[in-house]
Amino acid sequence: MKLIIAGAGSSGLGVALAAARRGWQVLLLDARDIGGGTSTASTKLIHGGLRYLESAVRSFRYADWRLVREALEERAWMIRSHSQLCKPLPLVVPIRSRVEQLYYGVGLYLYHYLSIPHRLAAPSWVDLESFQRLFPLARSVFKGGWRYWDGQFQDRLYLVHLALFLKQRYIFEVRPYHRVTEISSGGRRVRVRVQVADGSFYEEEGDFFVNATGPWADELRRKVRPDAVPRLRVSRGSHLVLPAEFLPIQEGFLIPKTEDGRLLFILPWLESTVLVGTTDVEVAQPEWTPSVPAAEEEYLLTYLRRYFKVEDPFPVKARFAGFRPLVAESSRSTARLARSHIVEVWPQQRFLSLMGGKWTTFRKMGEDAVAAIAQAVSISLPAGDKVESIEPDLSELEELRKIYSLPLLSDEAFCEGEVRFWKRVGWALYPGDIVEGRWQLHLIDQVRAERLKAVLGERWSELT
Repeated sequence: MKLIIAGAGSSGLGVALAAARRGWQVLLLDARDIGGGTSTASTKLIHGGLRYLESAVRSFRYADWRLVREALEERAWMIRSHSQLCKPLPLVVPIRSRVEQLYYGVGLYLYHYLSIPHRLAAPSWVDLESFQRLFPLARSVFKGGWRYWDGQFQDRLYLVHLALFLKQRYIFEVRPYHRVTEISSGGRRVRVRVQVADGSFYEEEGDFFVNATGPWADELRRKVRPDAVPRLRVSRGSHLVLPAEFLPIQEGFLIPKTEDGRLLFILPWLESTVLVGTTDVEVAQPEWTPSVPAAEEEYLLTYLRRYFKVEDPFPVKARFAGFRPLVAESSRSTARLARSHIVEVWPQQRFLSLMGGKWTTFRKMGEDAVAAIAQAVSISLPAGDKVESIEPDLSELEELRKIYSLPLLSDEAFCEGEVRFWKRVGWALYPGDIVEGRWQLHLIDQVRAERLKAVLGERWSELT
């Protein structure tokens, strides 16, 4: 069985993992770099979804209960799968009153018990003195807080490492900057026409095609069925990155209720920074490189001012936005739509669309897609290898770091050996693929990221 998958983001690589570990041949195509779309613009949390738990309790929605249970199980697997890139993270819910203390305490203990047998540490009360030590600039209206645990990870680098792992272990090939332009089926095969970055075209054939393009899934569906009814609604989520000296926090901080029904997270991030997000604004169409609108930046800063003693100007070091592909199950606000996924199969066209979902459940999404393909072509689905770690062999990277240890810039730690490795082995075709996709510097400090991209651009041809 050969799968052709469009979309090298979390859902596409989830399908690739599920297929490859069963011995299927996988060809993964993406119009950009690995994880270069919406998968790199998450809030960097591995979590069950407290908002969906609250919705499940209030509305008795089974889909929300199931989503939280699945996500909590997958949270444990993701943290095990790559200990360098995925770590448990304590977060604190600030409390103003006894009523809030009881309400959120019950909810967090329910969240904890739903994770059985994949629990992290149990919730615990943070008294006022400890709370002020953890969040020295928090406003004085709080009486303390509830600490609970989820996970944090480096999303795009995780995908690159997963792709390396699959390449080293299975029948797997990924081709960044290869865009699917046409899809046709004949009998038991499917054929795709692919455009390369240089403008040339070629064709590939496989047994089944998987549309895992996230917010762009409806666009690809219409290439097969021009009259297909849209299945997605797309919302933009924006984030800000601030220096930790401006907003010192020792643990994650959860703002549990906003005016539009969202949660906001203020999280410790890489290189002594703080990540703030996210918004939820419905948009007509996704973009490849979205900017953070001024109104959404002000929305995030407004909540920072309400909860912390911080004033303008805010020294924002980085801004990034991405798009959530939400299944269009109702006309209600996108902020209230669940992140459940659906698998749509068109057997005659040998075409499957994997839509919706969330980062934490990417592996479950892949398993469901592969099971649906097996059912569609009437074959048994073997159990396959048990994969508990996706950490690739990076010994070649370490060797190249030693051989080419000269830093690219005197005040930066990134060396020439890293560039050579990612160009040779890690599918980096452009300077931005390394600076953003392997070093994630645009999510830490955009000025530094642009500076390094310029240096790499000047030396690109010699660093092979």
